[in-house]
Amino acid sequence: MDQRSPVHEIVNALWRALHTLGSRVETTEIERWGFSVHAALSATGREFHNHDHVIQIAKASEDPLEVIAALYHDAVYIQVDNGPPRSMRAEMERALVPADGGWRVPASAGEHECTADVLAVFGRRVGDLVTPTMGLNELASAFVGCIQMEKALDRHQRIAIAACIEQTIPFRADPVSELRDRLVGLGLSGADLDATLCRAVRVGNRDVENFADNEPARFLDNTWKLLPESNPALHHPLVYTVRDYRIALQKMESFLAQLPAERVFHAWGDEPPPQVHARRVARTTGNLQLAVRYLRAKLYSIALVEALAELTGGDVPLDYFMGGAKSVGRSDARRIENYLPYLGSASDLDPPLQRLLAEGRASESSFDTKPSPVGAFLHSTVGEAAVMKGVEMAKRWWAGAGDASTFLAGQPAQPVAAIARAAANIIETRHDRLFALAERLES
Repeated sequence: MDQRSPVHEIVNALWRALHTLGSRVETTEIERWGFSVHAALSATGREFHNHDHVIQIAKASEDPLEVIAALYHDAVYIQVDNGPPRSMRAEMERALVPADGGWRVPASAGEHECTADVLAVFGRRVGDLVTPTMGLNELASAFVGCIQMEKALDRHQRIAIAACIEQTIPFRADPVSELRDRLVGLGLSGADLDATLCRAVRVGNRDVENFADNEPARFLDNTWKLLPESNPALHHPLVYTVRDYRIALQKMESFLAQLPAERVFHAWGDEPPPQVHARRVARTTGNLQLAVRYLRAKLYSIALVEALAELTGGDVPLDYFMGGAKSVGRSDARRIENYLPYLGSASDLDPPLQRLLAEGRASESSFDTKPSPVGAFLHSTVGEAAVMKGVEMAKRWWAGAGDASTFLAGQPAQPVAAIARAAANIIETRHDRLFALAERLES
């Protein structure tokens, strides 16, 4: 009975936070701001940075400034929403203007205390060109939140909200020390400075808390939700091709393989306690390692599928090669895994990885099935060492060294031929070519 829709959750959280702070703002204004946040988070294409994520972070705190920062921190997501939210364009126009290659800070943003303070918190100046990889979305979200709160909160409260949102710019080496210096430049000191930094660290850490999840399957769930946000082709699950899917996986694998766990969570003083911070970093290290291995197993299986498709007629929708997708709503749909044989079990299997491949992530995604049947088949059959070696060979092929035929020739013939025959059972238009290719591979 206490469950409410996202729009109620957002408006009520904003209303409670402002009243806790003693703001005398009219309820109609609070509703208008809450509706604008809700509308922004409702944009098509948002799988992770949506209502659920924002509400979860807001509910995790009883500090009203942290709650307000949580509600606004993902309001603007330029590259996913294809521009600023319509519900916030008036605020955006006061602080950022479109420019070639990004968004530029106009002179007007430095002429008003509210927007000038946000610039200072983010270390930005009038005239700067800002892009999504330089914190554009967080800067724009802080601008919107502080402009809407301009008369509802005092200057120090708005600075505190901007600082919280600034700390949600992810994966930096030492963002808290840099923020401290900028806050000192704005006149903060002593207990006020320390409280503002601790508050910002808490919000920043909550934003990425899934990296330290005790369940790798849940961590991978959130990783999977990020894929369509950075790969628009995946918005059409029955249409995207084998190559589209491989490119999305390849980008994510490359990113996570190079991400140091120490850049995910941050600390300031005793926030969080040292043992908590160390535990988060350790858990993140394990999750990243398993995620990279999982992605490489997925990449190997899709590399073989891509090569088989290329050699029998060219790229196709992934759904066409793998069989009927879950969205078709048929339990009897032909799927490639129904035709994969048992070819024995390799000796170098890691049970957690095999379980993830066979059983899947914690929940379904909008564009993909939970389990990875071809990945599980290959990992079980040829072993992890062969899978990882195969991925490196696939990367060389994708980089232009060799072709699909050369790549397949370097892989274990029997399991690859088994995948080709399994696909032949569900792709009538390529049945003969796939069977012929399987015979050539085994000969």
